Amino acid sequence: MRTPSFLLSLTLFAPLAVADRAPSSTRATPPTPPAAGKAQPRAPGAPAVAATPPAPPPVRLAPIDLATVPEACQSLAKQAVAPTLQVALSARVSLASCLAEHAVSPLELCDCGDSVAAIDKAVAPAIALLDDVVDNADPATQMIAEHTEGELYAGFSLRLLATLPKLASEAAEAEQSLRDLRKQTLEAQLTPWREAAMTAFQHVVELSKDHPAAAALPVVAAAVRDSEQRLAADVAAR
Repeated sequence: MRTPSFLLSLTLFAPLAVADRAPSSTRATPPTPPAAGKAQPRAPGAPAVAATPPAPPPVRLAPIDLATVPEACQSLAKQAVAPTLQVALSARVSLASCLAEHAVSPLELCDCGDSVAAIDKAVAPAIALLDDVVDNADPATQMIAEHTEGELYAGFSLRLLATLPKLASEAAEAEQSLRDLRKQTLEAQLTPWREAAMTAFQHVVELSKDHPAAAALPVVAAAVRDSEQRLAADVAAR
């Protein structure tokens, strides 16, 4: 027979035993996954992880309509749309010279403002092509493109100066004075071209100082020397 004190002990400990066997009503909260794209704090002592730099945007060169390119420039135009960027950029410099020559050659020129305007309009696509190369090329190709643009503008001026009437050795003083006046008038109209040429040559020299390794390449070095000589000659002529 169980004693009253033993029954009392069972009465007191039974709820505790049941409580020990009952499952906990509170569960551990799972860790919140890190938000996508958000940098997480680095644990002390953990190595730093370098962020991956974004990929540079693809270079998009100005489109070229092969149907409008003269036959003599077609081979250069096909290279100018090549998938290899450096091939395309180099070809575009040569293509610009070819386009400018074929645009100016059929024009009937005179020592007048109309001819200046006609040349500007005719060579606009070639100049735009060179400017696009300068905006997207490596320093060496930039220098070649700037030098080519300077040469084109200098060449346009020579073409128009060549349209001034020639004077005979026995020309009267009045005829000489008239020609001098026409030359002065024309040179004033050519000032924008002279300034554009000198600006391009100056850019070549500046780029050569910023990128001496590229300027040391033979073809680039020749462009730099010529640019320096033209700039010096322009200063001496003033």
